[in-house]
Amino acid sequence: NNNNNNNNNNNEKETIKPLARRPPKTLPNGGSITLVGAGPGSPDLLTVAAYKIITDPSNYLIVDRLVSREILDLIQGEYRIANKVPGCQGVAQDEIFAWCKEGLEGGRSVVRLKIGDPFIFGRGGEEVLEFREFGVEPTVIPGVSAAFSAPLLASIPVTHRGVSNQVVMCTGYGRDNTSPSLIQYHPEQTVVFLMAVGRLRKLAVNLVRKANFPMDTPVGIVERAGCPDQRTVVGNLENIADLAEVHGVRPPSTIVVGEVVNVLLTEEDFGREVMECARREGLVQS
Repeated sequence: NNNNNNNNNNNEKETIKPLARRPPKTLPNGGSITLVGAGPGSPDLLTVAAYKIITDPSNYLIVDRLVSREILDLIQGEYRIANKVPGCQGVAQDEIFAWCKEGLEGGRSVVRLKIGDPFIFGRGGEEVLEFREFGVEPTVIPGVSAAFSAPLLASIPVTHRGVSNQVVMCTGYGRDNTSPSLIQYHPEQTVVFLMAVGRLRKLAVNLVRKANFPMDTPVGIVERAGCPDQRTVVGNLENIADLAEVHGVRPPSTIVVGEVVNVLLTEEDFGREVMECARREGLVQS
């Protein structure tokens, strides 16, 4: 029976056969597409390549909803913002593809601007495959991922000698809005969650009940990393969902779980005694 179950699970996995060859980078009508990572939010953290592309007035940009206003203000050409919200990703993604196809058929230089890095929980690989169906191979420009930059900007080192020697990256939303499987607790481990604020309460419960995390495991949420209104909310698995609700935490936010959260925090950062307050009532740094 176990063998049959394993075979059934394997059959359910989607397999993608490699192409015989890549399509051309440019269509006969001149149309092309570039997949660009916008980083966590601050214009200062754009790559040079990304900055050049988004400030070129000849480009037609299809932009993720969570790309910051500070970066949108740099765009010189025409752009459209995707209306991708939790629960409506499928419809919004179809709209994105329709806009990209429309631009390609018009012979335009299309830029698909995505928050963070396109290939880290950004559906970048899926978009590449779809663009290949359109007959064009996109150019991909990497971005600074919030998975590592957001904790850094909040003075949270995701690794630290004697505290954490491994990092796990997870998404808050699996395929078809499912909850992804969680890795089991290890005391010297940091877990970074992207796109998880919308189900933070359920995530905290699952980490304790299903992955055996202690209730007092430190948690930090970095909201709008690198932007002028960046905030850091610090608590633990017992109180972090309540804290996020009280303080109105919204996407884009990066969640860090593990002892590293408290390694570099000081009384000066929060204007109060840090460790005990973080455990008991939480801390907020603007």
